[in-house]
Amino acid sequence: MWSGVPSRVWIALGSSVAVSGLIVILLSLPDGGSQLWIGVGLIAAGSLALRTGLGQPIAAPSEAAATGQRREWSDLEPELRAPPPRRVALTPRGIIVVCVWMAVLSGFGLLSHQHFGYLQPPRTKARLDSEGMQASAVIHSLEERSIGDGRTMHFVGYSFTSRSGATTRVNRSVTPRVFARLSEGQATRVVYSPINPEIHYLPDLTSAVSTQMVLFTAVLLLAAAGFAEAQRRLHRRLAVGGVPAVGFTAAVRRRGGIRTYLVNYDAAGRRQTLKARERNPSVRNGQSVTVLYDPAIPTRAVVYRLGMYRARG
Repeated sequence: MWSGVPSRVWIALGSSVAVSGLIVILLSLPDGGSQLWIGVGLIAAGSLALRTGLGQPIAAPSEAAATGQRREWSDLEPELRAPPPRRVALTPRGIIVVCVWMAVLSGFGLLSHQHFGYLQPPRTKARLDSEGMQASAVIHSLEERSIGDGRTMHFVGYSFTSRSGATTRVNRSVTPRVFARLSEGQATRVVYSPINPEIHYLPDLTSAVSTQMVLFTAVLLLAAAGFAEAQRRLHRRLAVGGVPAVGFTAAVRRRGGIRTYLVNYDAAGRRQTLKARERNPSVRNGQSVTVLYDPAIPTRAVVYRLGMYRARG
């Protein structure tokens, strides 16, 4: 049903859905709830669409005339016949992978930059949102104070009147970016506890997530990006200096639109096995594929047509 959908459509859909899911998760924290699970579901759906798009083969090599037949050196892809080092270039799929990661990290960086322009959410934010009351606060003072080590502290003073008629006056320190957004006489919303108005926060000036959650998300994204970058470097290194070998598929299994299979190839006088995965209904047992492996570590290999780099002829 979906086999006729171009890979670029899957990739565009997957990247947009995954980024949307990340934004939904950031907006749902630290409260979580159903919005958090919606974000997780969007990321899962986007990842599945990306995997479907990126799993589509670039170009299938010519098949062997019979099962188990080996191709001669002259039958390998012409660009691989030249001795290494080879000139290489990113494949369309490789370009998409790099661009998607750049977009994800740039989007997260933009969201993080916006986060640090707001106040930190209080620990009681969830309870205030469910049980608190709203009022209008007026900013009555803005002050900059120089401290001993050459730094400058920024303070904002505001006041609001609770339903009981009592006025609460607050003077608190803020970051320079928050300070620059404020002006004396400015009005803003406040959500306060009806029991103790001292417990409150300013929704229009408060970030949706805590700095700890932003840092935690950054660590996860950087770890995933580091893994993707390691794969990119490996594929480039193998395309530049890897040894080409003819491999044959075995144990082909289909899960949805994805086929998982093993590729057996000979390297360093031993039979090696590589696991591959792609969206290609034509893959079958005994089909020949080109493998690039590291002569120093023969188990470090990639199916050439699935790599992020292609050698230039």
